[in-house]
Formats: sequence, structure tokens, C-alpha cells
Amino acid sequence: MASRQAVQEIDTSEVSAAQAVAIEAAEARAWEDLYTAAPRKWAAEAGLRTSRVGETLVISWAATGRRYFSRAIGLGVLAPATAEQLDEILGIWKQTQIDMFLIQSLPHCEPEGFDELLRSRGLEPFDGQDRIVRDARPAVGVIREYEVGRVDAATADDWAEFLQRVYRLDTGPWLQRLIGRPGWHQYVAREGGEIVAARGMFVGPDGIAWLGMDGPVPGLATDDYEPDASICARIVEDGLAAGVGTFIADIEAPSEAMDTPAYANFARLGFRRPYVRTHFTR
Repeated sequence: MASRQAVQEIDTSEVSAAQAVAIEAAEARAWEDLYTAAPRKWAAEAGLRTSRVGETLVISWAATGRRYFSRAIGLGVLAPATAEQLDEILGIWKQTQIDMFLIQSLPHCEPEGFDELLRSRGLEPFDGQDRIVRDARPAVGVIREYEVGRVDAATADDWAEFLQRVYRLDTGPWLQRLIGRPGWHQYVAREGGEIVAARGMFVGPDGIAWLGMDGPVPGLATDDYEPDASICARIVEDGLAAGVGTFIADIEAPSEAMDTPAYANFARLGFRRPYVRTHFTR
């Protein structure tokens, strides 16, 4: 199905430093709970672990060899960064022989000169993501073009197999543990009965919903944005009904002109883009 053209501009109003802290802390909680859900024996074999360096969450997944699954979340945002903390984070990955990793920088990072601190350790910008945020205002009527359903025990294996195939990852018995786990809600879009897209929502105790685990990623793995847009519309509906106060997600294939269908789709759903997160790596 062809994507609709991007005809609606997305709001780029900024957020305060306190709001950025809440947003990044909410994502950190989601990733920490996601990694914690993995069976211990399997996690040890896959090199899956989390650590806290000060307020910063450090996630590692050695078996993937991919940067996105070994990241520092919240450095310089949840609390001002120090050179000692940065060295400790880099040391965690060095100790576990992970050389594919990402450290995020955003406009709210402290201290002043945060990017220069990263560069002093041989890190350089790699890519970026546009952070998108939605509040609890009522949803406007967005037509869902695909059949969207919640993943339950009966469909968990099909969903897990789909994500593994899309991401080319082996998750063993891990993903199925998220079904029924407090805070987690997984969705799939189907066409002709077959899964064509998936995305999850984690709702933390603060009422902030993180939207992630999306596949295939629009703009990177597929040119069809509509299945994911249909899932996000359902997630917003369900989240608002459950009392979610804030929704956060990312546009993982950003456009400086903000002219891809992702921006129009999220704008229709009431999201804005308050800041860009730049990933640094070696």
C-alpha cells in the first residue's frame, strides 16, 4: 500500500529541561525493564545486561554486534555528566568486548561542552533520531488502514517470530515473557491475516508511555509507513483510555526537512518533535 504524502507539518515546540529529564528517564525505565525480563541463563549466554552509572542506564547485548542494543541512556540529562562516568561507561563495554555502541547527546545535556567531552574520548556523531512527544489531549479521528490487534498468549509466538525475522535477531524465549508482564502492551498490524508490522508500548508508574520495538522500521526497513501509523493510532487510543499522560517515541529515519510520511502521520496523532538526539560512537 502506498504511503500518504506528508501534508501536515509537525509542531517543533521545545520542552523544558525538567520535561526532557522525565522523557529520557521514562525511556530508560522501559529498556531496563525490557532487558530485565529476559531469562537469566539466556541473557548470560547472549551477553545481555544493564548497569547504572550514576543516573545513566547502560544497556549491553553483545551477541547482536549492533550499536542500537548497547547504549547509554540519560547521560548528561538525568544528571550532569562527568569524565569519570563516561570512562566508566566505556569501560563496561570494553570489559565485555563490545565495540559497537551509542551514547546519546541532546540539547539538554550538561555540563556545557558535553559534546566536546564525548569527542575527548574519541567519539564522533554517528546518526540521529527525532524525539516525538504527545500529551493527554483527546485523540482526533485518525483512520486506521490496517487491522490492529493486541498480542496475547495465543499469538505471542507468531509476534516473536515476526520481530526476530524483521530484525534478524535470535531472542530465544525472551520476547514471549513480555506478554502479560506489567506495563507492557504489544500490537501487530495484519493484512490478509498475516502480520505486516509490530510495535510495543511500555507504561511506567509515572504514566509516561514509551513506544518502541517497532518493526519493520519505517524509512529504514520499509517504505510503507501506514501499518506502523495504524498501530500507533490504536496505541494512543488505548493509552488514553488507560490514563496515560504522555507518549514518547522516535522517528528513527529523521529528515532535516521533516517531510517524510512519518512526520505527517505522527502530527495527525497529536505528536510534536521537541528535540533531536544525536548518537555518538567510535
